[in-house]
Amino acid sequence: CVGRLAGSSAAASSSFSSSSSSTTVVPDVKEPFGEMVPYGDPSWYQQFNSPHYTKSHAAWRSKVRAFVEEHINPFVDEWDAAAEMPRHVISKAGELGILPGVIGAPWPEKYVGYAGPEGFDAFHELILIDELSRCASGGVAWGLYLGLNVGLPPIINFGSEYLRDKVAKDCLTGRKVICLAISEPGAGSDVAGIQTTARREGDYYVVSGNKKWITNGIFADYFTV
Repeated sequence: CVGRLAGSSAAASSSFSSSSSSTTVVPDVKEPFGEMVPYGDPSWYQQFNSPHYTKSHAAWRSKVRAFVEEHINPFVDEWDAAAEMPRHVISKAGELGILPGVIGAPWPEKYVGYAGPEGFDAFHELILIDELSRCASGGVAWGLYLGLNVGLPPIINFGSEYLRDKVAKDCLTGRKVICLAISEPGAGSDVAGIQTTARREGDYYVVSGNKKWITNGIFADYFTV
């Protein structure tokens, strides 16, 4: 059952700017949030004290919950039954400035063109995953963010400037989808057992091998191998 207490407005937005938001609402981190079902939400939602969460985290939480309640929850059963999530949901998450939150700190302002939540850290990312998980569908949640979560950081941290500029912005804004192609039929996710090879031929690499069980692989635009 999904809902919220009176006063926890779904229209509340984060304290940072994105291409689609101009209103700033900063809720009090000490205010109760959600359904108040014991152990049904993280304890800080229910006014338990925590040194890790600030008004920035509370604003981010409101922003993500509003996205989930408007753009995912009403349709999640239909998508599960069809075994398919429409691509426009990813685009919407990018438009609202939510997708950049899944690749870890620091916020990738260089690629998205706007600042993230104040003091963006691992707890903002945890909130994002918590709130997206409220849709109660692993397929929808993973389809939305997991490929980006594991596929883009290697590009950001170890790729050439050319590769980062080519791939990062489109993935973080939801225009393209990326995934991490590790698992293989004969090795599973044992990286030491991977058999796929990459052979340099002139300006290109010829990649030879088999991949399987790649999250987001069936609709990805980019594959990190």
